[in-house]
Amino acid sequence: MPQFMRYDIKHTTSYQYEENISSCVMSLCMQPRNHRGQTVSSFLIYTKPVTSFSVEYDAFGNRHHFFDIDHPHDQLDITVSAVIERALRDPPSETFSLPIGSWTELDALKNDWDMWEYLRSTELTTVSDPLYEWLSTVPTADEDDPYTRLQNLTQQMFKTFEYQPGSTHVDSTIDHFLEIRAGVCQDYAHLMIAVARSWGIPARYVSGYLYDREEQTLRAANATHAWVECWLPQLGWMPFDPTNAKVDDENLITVAIGRDYRDVAPSRGVTFGGGRSELTVGVDVKRQWAESNPQQ
Repeated sequence: MPQFMRYDIKHTTSYQYEENISSCVMSLCMQPRNHRGQTVSSFLIYTKPVTSFSVEYDAFGNRHHFFDIDHPHDQLDITVSAVIERALRDPPSETFSLPIGSWTELDALKNDWDMWEYLRSTELTTVSDPLYEWLSTVPTADEDDPYTRLQNLTQQMFKTFEYQPGSTHVDSTIDHFLEIRAGVCQDYAHLMIAVARSWGIPARYVSGYLYDREEQTLRAANATHAWVECWLPQLGWMPFDPTNAKVDDENLITVAIGRDYRDVAPSRGVTFGGGRSELTVGVDVKRQWAESNPQQ
């Protein structure tokens, strides 16, 4: 009988403005989705100043909350609370591999409209000469199956790049990441997506959270996080976390899915007046055993 784990999440975002802004219009992509055995038991957004929301789904099935505040304020606080319950399952064994013929199955996906968005490059996942040069240093073999090659890629990225908050920004390119050999989870995800797609493997960007049961032994733990899902024969969409060299980690909590970061940015908006702003983000993730199957 499968076991179930409960995750309690609190995500706070605060914008402090130099002076009053007259109004703002915001879009949030912060609601976790039901995904890979993950079930959303409860979800709540609260803002200060208080406002009302409209909700829309995008082409990838993500839920976006839109709101505006049309009176002067010098601070905007957004608090998201969620409870997630998920079934725990064993990841593939250390000796798992796919048949070498899986490459032929992947090649056939070039004509699959559902996979097209996950096979084409975006501005943030472009394969460049510096990336090809770095890839030439990554050990690969003709007999590698797709799963093994992706697993080796996560290990190589973990060894090569330093996790360094503040070293890049949301619009940083893969070339910049390669140049400084440091970045954050979204940089790792963009690079792995670019490589996977160049190999003919559908890959998509995943935003969410990472719970660290051993308290800060993982990179980007108990914070907003990003990783990659690659579609593979026999396995379907499989999570790879190159920031931590993990595959199908039970402590990854999915919020949204897209082609790259720009599809799933947690918050974005427009303000009128106010000068400079200071952004503060806090995430707290707690875990405990769930008493029963949330889907029953």
